[in-house]
Amino acid sequence: MVISINIPDGTERKLAEQAALRGQSVETYAAELIRRGVIGGRTFAEILAPFREQVASSGIQDSELDCLLENARDEVHEAKQGQK
Repeated sequence: MVISINIPDGTERKLAEQAALRGQSVETYAAELIRRGVIGGRTFAEILAPFREQVASSGIQDSELDCLLENARDEVHEAKQGQK
């Protein structure tokens, strides 16, 4: 569906800035904002974005991350078994 809307200049600039920060076109970003407003919630990619950024900036190796996640999973499993 193609629609046309009028938005204030300041809002248009902000929309363009936010789209650029995400590497998206203004149209794609605006459509995503509308989808979220109508449907609600965030996508899985949006939820994971901060985690992915931290992992990328940490320099941790995949094998180290795998080990950390497996240990955390095992700890949660053991804690749940202890509650039964």
